Amino acid sequence: MTATLQQERVRFPGIHPNAFEHPMDRTALEVLRKTPGLDVLLKKLSALHFERIVRLHYTVDSLRLSPGQCPKIFGMMREAASILDMAEPDLYLLQMPRANAFAIGMEKHTIVITSGLVELLDDDEIRLVIGHELGHIKSGHMLYRTMAVFLSLVGIVAARNLPFINLLSQALLYAFYDWSRKSELTADRAGMLVAQDAELSMKVMLKLASGAHGVRDKLSVEEFLKQADDFEDMGSNLLDAFYTINMTLEQSHPFPALRAREIMRWSQSQDYKKILSGEYPVVESAPGARRCPRCAAPVSNPVFKYCPECGANL
Repeated sequence: MTATLQQERVRFPGIHPNAFEHPMDRTALEVLRKTPGLDVLLKKLSALHFERIVRLHYTVDSLRLSPGQCPKIFGMMREAASILDMAEPDLYLLQMPRANAFAIGMEKHTIVITSGLVELLDDDEIRLVIGHELGHIKSGHMLYRTMAVFLSLVGIVAARNLPFINLLSQALLYAFYDWSRKSELTADRAGMLVAQDAELSMKVMLKLASGAHGVRDKLSVEEFLKQADDFEDMGSNLLDAFYTINMTLEQSHPFPALRAREIMRWSQSQDYKKILSGEYPVVESAPGARRCPRCAAPVSNPVFKYCPECGANL
């Protein structure tokens, strides 16, 4: 399929994040929330003012995009937010050769994309990646995604040497990374809803895996998907399964080939086709709905003890 023209892209007014939530994301998040030590990490991150420190860093060390600063990329973010029917976050462009993008912020949401990503991808692909990060925001991932940025910045080894990290159980760290990997599958679906092109979505995974400018026109999605099948075949014995578990214990993202295959499968599902045709759950803003006392974000899950947006006690 060719890239969908801007005027042809379907909008999803009022779409609820449950419409594109991956079932493994939901299951892993519930395990994470029940793991001992999470409340300690939440309190310490709040005391460190980590989010404010990170925002100060990007404000002074990168470009904040706007209609007057890199308007084309800013317009991609604005269009993607409109498709998913959500508020626009701040958008920063960071000088970094590695192709990457991430969303941070518990009180104020921010998306950061790197110069390496802009150099590697074309306009439709950049829009898709921004849609992926918007999917994290819309799905209420930001409290735990901000923790992920914290752990990646200080490094897991350094983090273990911090007094409050030493209080945490190994189970919490593993549960955190397990959820982080599975949350990417939900965000991949959001990115595809923005792009509305499954082949384009899989091609982004392929480009991010290769990272090579010179071979961009010679990449095969079909061959890439075969790698996912080969990986599963290699895990058919106990030794391979042991190596796989050890490879992924402290990995925040799934392997790109496996992500591409998940995208392909969802693109062929009735759930995806129903969303494109306008059949999806919508956000209800009923009067008296449960809201966070700090940021006023609606909290739909009655068992949540912390706000999924800012981490405040409920």
